[in-house]
Amino acid sequence: MEIKQEPLAYFIDKYGIDLPDIKSFVSGENYSALMLNDGSIGICGNVDRAVEADLESTQNLDLARIDDRIFTNCYFNAKFNNSGNDSGEDLLKIVDFMHYKQIVMIGNFHPIVAKFQKMEIKSDIFDLKEDSDYLTPMPQQQDYLSKADCVILTATTISNETFLPIINKTAASCDIFLLGPSTPMHSDMLKYRNVKHLFGTAFDKNLEELIKVIAAGKGPRFFLKFGKKTMLLNND
Repeated sequence: MEIKQEPLAYFIDKYGIDLPDIKSFVSGENYSALMLNDGSIGICGNVDRAVEADLESTQNLDLARIDDRIFTNCYFNAKFNNSGNDSGEDLLKIVDFMHYKQIVMIGNFHPIVAKFQKMEIKSDIFDLKEDSDYLTPMPQQQDYLSKADCVILTATTISNETFLPIINKTAASCDIFLLGPSTPMHSDMLKYRNVKHLFGTAFDKNLEELIKVIAAGKGPRFFLKFGKKTMLLNND
């Protein structure tokens, strides 16, 4: 059955948030990270700044606030992303993009863009935070999404609350691949419209060095070395 509720509200309703189970929460310029008492760690990309890291503010979570959404995303990633998901492979080893006719990328995934260029695979790329010359202007996103047969979607759309509007604009025959270290690796994410596969990141427990790197404002180039690729595939 397709899930209609946006993911963070859905997971709160289904699982709740156990505040006493949270050991620490930090936020740097680019990412935030949360550690549970058992050492499990979840991270989430920030929008444009470090977010409020005072745990006292979580007593009344408000998903209308971006800071609370990022905190909540971190929490569920800590809960889900270390639960024995399949070891990950590179996206291009799992998906044959050659047979798609119109690929849209939401989020400028530089390594994928480079591989696509080498393979001569065309894609139309949208990114709120970048202004590279090869990006397609944001006002055209809705039109391109409606015509796409494949969407590579950054999981930061979950925390910034654009996930549902984006997937709901896609045609019924579109395949959506959700990826990035902000991805909640839970099988229920595969119940959203057109979501085919999940590609995320898991971290070993009690990685204090990872927490320090996140708090220092470093990006994926610095912290992904602490993690391992993980994936959940929808083979229906």
